Amino acid sequence: MAYVFAQWNFLIQWTVVVVGFAVHAALDRSPQRRTLGRAYELAALWVLVGIGASILWGALGHIGPTSQATAASIGYVPSMFQWEVGWADLAFGLLGVLCARRANRGGWTNATLVAWTIFLYGCGIGHIMQWAVHGNTTPNNVWSIPTCFLVPPLGALLVHLARRHGAYTPQPSQPVAV
Repeated sequence: MAYVFAQWNFLIQWTVVVVGFAVHAALDRSPQRRTLGRAYELAALWVLVGIGASILWGALGHIGPTSQATAASIGYVPSMFQWEVGWADLAFGLLGVLCARRANRGGWTNATLVAWTIFLYGCGIGHIMQWAVHGNTTPNNVWSIPTCFLVPPLGALLVHLARRHGAYTPQPSQPVAV
């Protein structure tokens, strides 16, 4: 049963990202709507914000009242390390969600992608090691692997394409009074 839930959790996470993007694109009222740059910008936005929200949900699982069940679903026992990963999840999830603010795009987006790449690839490698070396086939160990390795390059590609097609253009800088 837990294995099916983990599969559904993975599918729900990505369905929210894809459907959210599609609805946002269909209802977009931006002057740049229906341009390739805007489509890439919205796709990148939904990966960053949608997965950020999912990471925040993971943080709640690690540090919230269900932390023991969360640990079991990954094949671990509760420990201080789970508490620390939960707080890291909170930071990384918040980085993604805050990319929703237009003012936070650009350099903030770059920082989020760099942080996510290091964190998620490290998590992904850890999940693979648990699977291969220790035979940990618990659902949330195995079903975390695709997202860990898919999000950083997908997010970076979409942001790159958005910028290449005119989205995320820097705003003219305002002089700073000294």
